[in-house]
Amino acid sequence: ESKGVDLEQIPDKELHSGEGECITALKIWYNYVDSLENRGKSDLVNGLDDLKSRIEAWRMDMAERYRMAPAAVLEEHLLVKIAYATATCTSKMNKEALIAAGVRSNGIDELTSVLGDWVDENAKASAKSDGEANDAPMTFTVGESVKASKPWRHAVYKPNKKTGKAVWEVSYDQFANGTHPQTIAMTQASGRPIQVATVVGHLLDALEHGRAVDLHRVSSASPPPTKAEWEQLARCEVETCINVTEDPATSQNGERFTMTNFLLPIMGTDFAAKEYKQRTPEESEKFSKWCKLLKYYLAFRRAGVEPVWKLGVL
Repeated sequence: ESKGVDLEQIPDKELHSGEGECITALKIWYNYVDSLENRGKSDLVNGLDDLKSRIEAWRMDMAERYRMAPAAVLEEHLLVKIAYATATCTSKMNKEALIAAGVRSNGIDELTSVLGDWVDENAKASAKSDGEANDAPMTFTVGESVKASKPWRHAVYKPNKKTGKAVWEVSYDQFANGTHPQTIAMTQASGRPIQVATVVGHLLDALEHGRAVDLHRVSSASPPPTKAEWEQLARCEVETCINVTEDPATSQNGERFTMTNFLLPIMGTDFAAKEYKQRTPEESEKFSKWCKLLKYYLAFRRAGVEPVWKLGVL
């Protein structure tokens, strides 16, 4: 309601339960807009407002032309679905896709044109402002450690009974003394080596717990997300409606957070439905890559660290 949504357009059943097709579509759209606004992407937010306004204007024109209520031309949840798909797709929306989504207006060709015009104009504006930096790498200042203003409120410190330190803290202490993550992985006190990715995960855990971490050194062991990859992870947070800064025990619609469910928009439903042993080597490799990138995303979001991109890199 605070977003200007007419609650009468939402079925009573969904209003009472707090979930359903209409509410989910509206949540995804407004979460997407809010996420961009929170990251200071005012130009993109303005572009999304313009896109939604254009679709609304088309709906009003059709309502007047065919003497129908605007909601009868295009329901609000379908309107934001179309807006979200248009804004997050690299190609133009086609008529067949609109029909499949549920658009039944005789003015569908005009709607296709409206969406196509917005895509063309937005693409030109984006290219002009960003140049070729859409896949720019993340950059860090050499020798400078990054520290959150305070530990993530859901970070739980669990010391080991034998060492008196958390598992991540053992790796962090070695790293803080100048030991490379690869060396830490190979020289465990138990004599059993661990993966470098595990050590990097420990160091990112340290960031969430409010410790100062030299991210330039961490990135030498495991590359962080590029700008394009970061945007894909941000899209996952919007589409799954999972707020990664909340308690992971309940942040997934009341259930425990899992990387598989969070990465669903990237990996697809077929992958998520498979048992571990059913995954192809290619699927496993892709999932592993995104899990490593997601660890950076989670730590940065939870620690309140904003990524910096090295612009002008092709």
